[in-house]
Amino acid sequence: MGKNTLKRSIIVGIVFLFLSTTCLPVLASEGKPDLVIEDIFLWPSAYPYEYHFECSIKNIGNSTNEWNNLEINVKIKWMFLGSIPLLSIASYTESHYILGVIKSGGMINLSFASCDILPKFGSYRFSLTVNPHETIDESDYDNNKYSEDWKVFLWNWKEIG
Repeated sequence: MGKNTLKRSIIVGIVFLFLSTTCLPVLASEGKPDLVIEDIFLWPSAYPYEYHFECSIKNIGNSTNEWNNLEINVKIKWMFLGSIPLLSIASYTESHYILGVIKSGGMINLSFASCDILPKFGSYRFSLTVNPHETIDESDYDNNKYSEDWKVFLWNWKEIG
């Protein structure tokens, strides 16, 4: 009987150890901000017939983003046959000064490209990365990238999808 009790105790201990390390809920944000790009959209500028692209950045973490400087890496590629990203049109990193902070659950819209400098026809993939150099301490850097496909014909931009 002593051996069976010992075996059961070891098995129960191993099962308890396994469950305690794999099944306990863990907060994803760990008290840090977590910035994600939720959408890319066209927005009219102050000038007539001029539009620019903006992106919505949301803080899904449990803490406020205290940084006033937010970087976005932008890559725009021409899509061969409307579906294969082939030729790089633009690739740059922008820095935006933010008045205030992005609270947990808060959102901000930032402009990243003007339509007057972009091509006037074709299909394009916009790939954005918020906080590309990881200067803001976040809980998850893997969700900082976002892509969306757009087409244009004579200044008339439309989202594909």
